[in-house]
Amino acid sequence: ENLEGRALHLLPVSRGAWCNRRQRRTGRMPATMCCSYKVSRRGLLLMTMLTFLFAVIFIAVGSVSARFGSSFVSEANVYCQEMCLLEDMHDDVVGCNCEWNPPGTSLPTIFFLSPAIGMIVVGIFTFFTSILGCLGAIRERNLMLSGYICALLLVIILQFSFGVAAATVATGNSAQVQGPLNGVLKKNYKLFDWQSMEIFFPEACYAGSKTEQVGDPALNETYTYHFPLCRFDGGCVYNDPEAVGTPLYDLQNMCCDSDRNCASNNKAQCMSGEQCVVSFLARVGAPIAVVAFLALIIEISALVFACIIRVGTADRKYGDRA
Repeated sequence: ENLEGRALHLLPVSRGAWCNRRQRRTGRMPATMCCSYKVSRRGLLLMTMLTFLFAVIFIAVGSVSARFGSSFVSEANVYCQEMCLLEDMHDDVVGCNCEWNPPGTSLPTIFFLSPAIGMIVVGIFTFFTSILGCLGAIRERNLMLSGYICALLLVIILQFSFGVAAATVATGNSAQVQGPLNGVLKKNYKLFDWQSMEIFFPEACYAGSKTEQVGDPALNETYTYHFPLCRFDGGCVYNDPEAVGTPLYDLQNMCCDSDRNCASNNKAQCMSGEQCVVSFLARVGAPIAVVAFLALIIEISALVFACIIRVGTADRKYGDRA
């Protein structure tokens, strides 16, 4: 019996059987299909291809949002230059600084451009990171996989940060929106010509109008401002004594509901200044927030697959390939 056992012991065994025998001896259980080396390798290849696609999307969405925000800044500067040319308006132009050469907008703008610029940077970094992950999955080099895991962690952190920043901008909850931007327009929204930015705001944002005297009174120059019919903070303007006898009087009263709030059932004509600002910011920040958070699912999956491959033992490799 001893000779027979030794003979059986010396018989050639397959690599998979040797792997299973060693796993039983060492107490290690075979890998399941959900986290096997082969499945993880294929999963990593698929996830890196998807992150490569999202890298292109990041760059495209960030570029479009940055261009849209830059157009707003350019239009605001043009408006300020035109208004500052009017005599004696150097201290009275809302949202402008006429002391600059050339004059430009004093409204805070960098806060809604930052997420777009950041997303472009993340897209470029993700592009090269996905290539590194693809090479690591194909060549199965621990050094490449380690570098990929570290780079992907950095991408996830940056992407989440810019996604949160874009979301706060899109919802109007950013400190820059609640403070400097709304602070400039809140008390003087009727002295800012919203129609000059008509490509960025809905028609309801300049449904009201009022003509004011500007410049030197002796020259009798006037300018017609266009503004929302509701107050900046969402209340309505009811029985405005300054608008008695004008079409503006009836339009403002029409936008009042029974609680003296801005009528929500007539968005085509009735909007507050704050709603107008948020509608613009949503077009800048919402696309960035959506793509940033969607891609996180894929990147976290890629990170898990890469970690499984990185810490996978030789036994697991051989057992999956046998």
